[in-house]
Amino acid sequence: MQPARKLEPTEAPQAQKFSLRTPYMKQGRITQLVAETENMWIHTKINYEGGENEIHCHLDEDHSFIVLEGRMSVFDEKGNEQKIEKYQGIMIPKGAYYRYLNTGKENLVVIRIGAGIKGKPQGGVEMRVRPDGKPLLADSEENKTVPPVEDTRYFAESAG
Repeated sequence: MQPARKLEPTEAPQAQKFSLRTPYMKQGRITQLVAETENMWIHTKINYEGGENEIHCHLDEDHSFIVLEGRMSVFDEKGNEQKIEKYQGIMIPKGAYYRYLNTGKENLVVIRIGAGIKGKPQGGVEMRVRPDGKPLLADSEENKTVPPVEDTRYFAESAG
């Protein structure tokens, strides 16, 4: 099943089915867009090890993570830890600094739901920043990204 596509501004709104089928990882992480609208987007994220390893915030969106498999720890800029277990989630408001880490023994599978500000453009490297205000690229060495290696197994295999 293909990800739900973003509607063009001239199209009438309509419900769209999407799938959470995402490959498990042998190394690294994958972020897969599964659905989006003008003001909201949903990704699956699977981490074999690590997570988003450097403190950062998003200046243009509120977002949350919901753990479907595994467990994660979320840290703020002062090092305070919140442990998130399977079927729990965390809400991260626009401008809140955080990093997360896979603290389980297997793949961490989360749904990431982001919501923007109606009518304002979203994204761009200048919107994901470190505490010093400089951009932090998601797939950078600075963010401890390693080359992703997909497993042959899939989360939500039967979802199509």
